[in-house]
Amino acid sequence: MKTAVMLNRKPMWTALKVFAFLAAAAVLYLVVSHIGWRPIIEAVGSARRSSIWLAVALNFLVVVLLSLRVLVIMKPGERGHIFAMLPIYMAGMFGNVITPGARVGGEPIRAYYMAKAFGGTKTGHLGVLIADKLSDIVTFMVLVILSVAFMALFVRLPLATKIVLEAAVLIVILVVVSGLLLRRHMTKPGGLMSKLLSAIYNARPFKFMRQSFPSYQHFEDYAISKLDSLLSPVDRTATSPGVISKVVAVSAVSWLVTFAAHWVLFLGLGAHVSFIKVALIVTIANFCGDLSVAPGGAGFMEAAMIGVSAAVGVNSTTAAAVTLISRGIYYFYGLAVGGLCFVVLACLYGRSRVSAQDAAAGT
Repeated sequence: MKTAVMLNRKPMWTALKVFAFLAAAAVLYLVVSHIGWRPIIEAVGSARRSSIWLAVALNFLVVVLLSLRVLVIMKPGERGHIFAMLPIYMAGMFGNVITPGARVGGEPIRAYYMAKAFGGTKTGHLGVLIADKLSDIVTFMVLVILSVAFMALFVRLPLATKIVLEAAVLIVILVVVSGLLLRRHMTKPGGLMSKLLSAIYNARPFKFMRQSFPSYQHFEDYAISKLDSLLSPVDRTATSPGVISKVVAVSAVSWLVTFAAHWVLFLGLGAHVSFIKVALIVTIANFCGDLSVAPGGAGFMEAAMIGVSAAVGVNSTTAAAVTLISRGIYYFYGLAVGGLCFVVLACLYGRSRVSAQDAAAGT
């Protein structure tokens, strides 16, 4: 019975993702249609080519910085070269684009190829990537809180919109704080982790686990070792002020470069929008994209960029043109370059997949 319920959830979740994507695409279509397709296309055509190429270069610089941030978190003896990390990071971008959510989904791909290129276990490298993601979340949430506060105080928006934005930020903060508290509770002997593992081991749908391990103690030792390998990079980063300062600094610079890439696009279209407004637009748009379940945040992020731009007084046609160009650059790196990197890495190391042999070997 439980197995049937679990099997039924997958099509329901897939249907929900498809519905969310179609709904976001419909909203984006209505927004762009209201502005007018011809003015947007003409605005894109009138953009200075030098500004577009500069935005392309700045986006590449962001990828380099994010690759460096991962290397900073790794142990000194395990760090690879930036030229080896860069294609791995971009292959992960390909995973981010084709999986639900705006900036998630590529971590398992990166962990697999990091283990192949640098050695070590996939679980350990996945822990490094989780620490990297958490550090980025901290920096990004500071930007989101500042942006939402600015929107609430200085931008004329419907009260309901302000409430939704503030509630979304509060929920995300509560989830992060709850996760940290749960992490501490789970590490206590005989605590939540032991009860959870026992429930999983004895559950009927996971009967195959009892067949794969001689006893529950073997299963618990295996799970705890994997969990320690996964979370040790997070603990190491959190307890090292030097690493934290470097990681946060790289994150902050990467976001500043991201804002600059959009700012030069506005300038290329002849729109003199302040850097602070551009930072506000990009931050809120990325936050809305992160909350969506559509692949790459498609639809939600574009509609949010146009809507926030209009709210802060930017011409809608200009905002839509900048959105079209910036998202085009994003998909160029994510799908074209990232997909090419994924194919090359697959040819060199094999496809990213977790096999039964890997699990048995403890990798």
